[in-house]
Amino acid sequence: MKPVRQKKRVIIDSRGIWCPPTPLTDLFKAWRRARLGDVIELRANEPSIEADVRAWAKKSGNRVIDVIREKDYTKIVVQITKIGKEVAEMSAIKTNMNEPDETKDVPKGKLQLVTLGGFTFGLRTLEPGWKWSESIKPTVRTESCEIRHLGYVVSGRMGFAMDDGTVLGVGPGDAFDVLPGHNAWTVGREPVVFIDMITAAEQAKTADDIARRVREWPAT
Repeated sequence: MKPVRQKKRVIIDSRGIWCPPTPLTDLFKAWRRARLGDVIELRANEPSIEADVRAWAKKSGNRVIDVIREKDYTKIVVQITKIGKEVAEMSAIKTNMNEPDETKDVPKGKLQLVTLGGFTFGLRTLEPGWKWSESIKPTVRTESCEIRHLGYVVSGRMGFAMDDGTVLGVGPGDAFDVLPGHNAWTVGREPVVFIDMITAAEQAKTADDIARRVREWPAT
C-alpha cells in the first residue's frame, strides 16, 4: 500500500513586490508545483491583490478560502482544487489578453498580464503624458525602473533614458530590449501600446527569488 501523501501548506511572502514578476506570478508558479488539496497562503501589500487573486481563482478553478487584512499587508489563502501542472504540460494551450490573469492600473497607464507556458506576457497601454518617474516611482520607491523590458511596440512612441546616459526612442514595429536602470515616457499625443514579456533569464531569477520567499509545512 502506498503511503498517503500529506497535504502541504505553502506560504509565499510577496510583500514589496509590485512590477512583473508580481505577487500573482508567485502564486501561479506555486500553483504549478502544488497538488490537489494543498493550501497556498499569499502575503502581499499590493493594493489590488485580493481582486487579482479572486479573478485568478475563478479563472483557474481554484478556491479562495480566507482573506485576512493585516495592518500593512493582506493574507489570502487559496485551496488547490485544480492542478496547475496539468495545464502547464498541455501540448497546446491559448489565452486571451482581453481576459487577463491580472490587470494593473496606474496613473495614465494599464498593464494586462497573462502567464502561459511558464512565461508572463504583458500588454501595456500608456496614455499621452505618462512618465515612469511620475506614475510608477512613487509606488516602487526606486530611483529608476529596475525591471528589464523585452518588448514589441504595437502603436505609439516612447522614449527610454538609461542610467548610463543612453537614450532610446521606439515606435510602431520596433522590438526592443531595455535593461534595468532607466526612466521612460510617452512621446506625442497618441497612446503607446506594446507587448512586454519576462525573459527566460528573468524567469530563472524569479524562480530563485520565489524559492527564498516560500515556506512549506503540512496543511492543518
